[in-house]
Amino acid sequence: MIATLKNASALGKCFFAVSLSVYAFYCQDWRVLLGLIALLAGLLAASGDWDKSVWVMFVVFAASLPTLLVIFVLGGVEEASTWREGVWLGLSWLSVFSLRLFLLVLADILVVKWTTFSDLLLSLRGVHLPGKAVLFVSTLVTMVPNVFSLAMHVVTVQRCRGFEPKRLVNPKNILPLFVPVFLAQVKRSTDLALSLEMRGISGNALGRGARFRLTPGDAVLGVAAILIWFLGRGWA
Repeated sequence: MIATLKNASALGKCFFAVSLSVYAFYCQDWRVLLGLIALLAGLLAASGDWDKSVWVMFVVFAASLPTLLVIFVLGGVEEASTWREGVWLGLSWLSVFSLRLFLLVLADILVVKWTTFSDLLLSLRGVHLPGKAVLFVSTLVTMVPNVFSLAMHVVTVQRCRGFEPKRLVNPKNILPLFVPVFLAQVKRSTDLALSLEMRGISGNALGRGARFRLTPGDAVLGVAAILIWFLGRGWA
């Protein structure tokens, strides 16, 4: 089954990830969100794609947790009549928001881990999208996992220089991680633009591609992406 899903087209995987991400912000039940997260985590683990780039997601969230906690608790206190009710309300909001964020990122990581950049370009060209749209979508989908992977590499380098990851709990200590990641992403964007220009890739060239073909994996992912909305009426 895992091999069938991995052999699905990039568009089938993206459709499944987008449907799941949109449903995450529709669903209000934390148990359903937790179950979907466990499903995606199980698929990543079964395919052998659960690596350090996935763990860095939890590190980044832990670093931002104190700030988010203050924001959500203050919001809950403002809405509730007492401090105790406000704190519990804020914590419930934070838990649902965190699960939605994890689900969104895991869905994106699943697409990127199971899809090569060339397969994504070919699938987008197969439906005859404009060249600029092809580059924009493919770059956007691969951006988040690449940032996590790069952040993990930067943390490893900073640890060799004496930096302790537990200090990331304090927001002011995120700067040694943020600056190298930001500069590396700017350089990567520049290199990508230069590479495309040197290869003579234009919008018209990217707009023409092979005929799009569905696979059994596309059917499974498509059914799952639609089925979750029908089942979700009783969950949300």
